[in-house]
Amino acid sequence: MGEGGGAMVNYYKATEKFLYNYNSLKASIENMKQEIEEMEYLGITALDYKQEPVGKTYAFHSTTENEAIKITNKKEMLETRIKLLENKLERIDRAVEALNEIEQKIIKLRYYEGRQWWQIAYEMKYSEKWCKELRRRAVQKVAIGLFGEDALVKDFPFTSPQNAKSVI
Repeated sequence: MGEGGGAMVNYYKATEKFLYNYNSLKASIENMKQEIEEMEYLGITALDYKQEPVGKTYAFHSTTENEAIKITNKKEMLETRIKLLENKLERIDRAVEALNEIEQKIIKLRYYEGRQWWQIAYEMKYSEKWCKELRRRAVQKVAIGLFGEDALVKDFPFTSPQNAKSVI
């Protein structure tokens, strides 16, 4: 628990979670786009007003109309989720691009490709221990890139959030 009773965010762990799930998040975006395409295709072919009853005012509230509204709402929700995920991935990409080449390679091998530490060490020509240390530093930098100053302040446990800006 952080000061004031609020939960402290572990920016390092949150960053690792995003990095480990990077490829899955990309796949999720593509799946949602495909779902929208399917909805559009099915929506065009499935809507049929021929059997709908029409009242004296020629207004109707039908299952067809309700289904069209439901499809439209779901499409809008999917489009919003896609945009938010794309924005998150762009922020991750920018944060990783800000790393040096060695840190980038370790992040990509470990998180995007799922390589074992011995494989990373062999490819990088460093010890496993040094690769893990470089990863720790890189993830911390990515966390700062994603979460800003709050992730940086977390490294200074002797300061409270209110006094944190005076440390820098």
